[in-house]
Amino acid sequence: MPENANDLPVAGQLGFLRVFAGPSEPARFLDVRWRRPGGPMRRRFVSAARVEQAARLLSGLAALNDVYVGVALRDGHAHGGRAAISGSHLAWVESDDPHTTQRLATFAHPPTMIVASGTPGHLQLYWLLDQRCSVNQIESVNRSLALALAGDAACADGARILRPPDTLNHKHDPPRVVSLLVFRENAPFTLARLSEGLPADNRAPPLRRPRSEQRSERTLIDRELLAIPAAEYVRVLSARSPNREGKVQCPFHADSDPSLQLYPDGGFYCFGSGCRKGGTIFDFAGYLWGINPRGAGFLELRNRLTDQFDPGVESVGVGLCVQSAI
Repeated sequence: MPENANDLPVAGQLGFLRVFAGPSEPARFLDVRWRRPGGPMRRRFVSAARVEQAARLLSGLAALNDVYVGVALRDGHAHGGRAAISGSHLAWVESDDPHTTQRLATFAHPPTMIVASGTPGHLQLYWLLDQRCSVNQIESVNRSLALALAGDAACADGARILRPPDTLNHKHDPPRVVSLLVFRENAPFTLARLSEGLPADNRAPPLRRPRSEQRSERTLIDRELLAIPAAEYVRVLSARSPNREGKVQCPFHADSDPSLQLYPDGGFYCFGSGCRKGGTIFDFAGYLWGINPRGAGFLELRNRLTDQFDPGVESVGVGLCVQSAI
């Protein structure tokens, strides 16, 4: 990967987190998550004005846990899904395609930061913007950037969590270091400038919300579970990762050609012949575990999903501890 005179020496985790946090905003929060191999995901929210505190937390967790940080700041400390994100001052791409490095060599807008996630060939690319943009704008430019750079368009969702540098990727034995490869002192990009010359966003049309999401009142836990991107909960519940089109082999029928489409807004739908299953995380878990996601079955699913994803969410630096789920 070519370097130039604007590239700084590796700034380390603290510099990386300062870019994530942006200007001091105590009312917004870094969403820090961690999980020991095979264990449940846990979370703490750290005020964006307390970057050093977040760095200490990550350092203390990294030796034994896979650690992640939400790219977009959360607007509150009670929950951290897409509904808690009004916008972001960062655009990003995640990629495991070798063509990404080749395309970066001639790409008109060099990323502000490039992180190697610990798996050979896997990169995270970030562009600092001159102002906060809406979630829809960020997701659209993320998808266009992914198309231009051979990245993974399924990772464009606003609630995306990614590995910070100076931690360990415990998927490997021995664990591999997550490294900050490039940290540029570029002026922030305007959204219009960053979008110049990018392919058009080819987002799939959203699914119609099933009845399980149309309840007039939902608990905080319901909202948080429903906000999990489908690629994330399918990966956890069925150990299946989506391809570049955001599809996996459907676990509900014999499926040689991936036909289960996963959507960033938490929906899924199987286009396989004779299957046509779709819905939310509750429907997916219900099909998988043989539980009817209605009535008492819904309560059982909620309890099992809460235990699976996050039995305790702790807010840091605000004097409050809340129970929630991812």
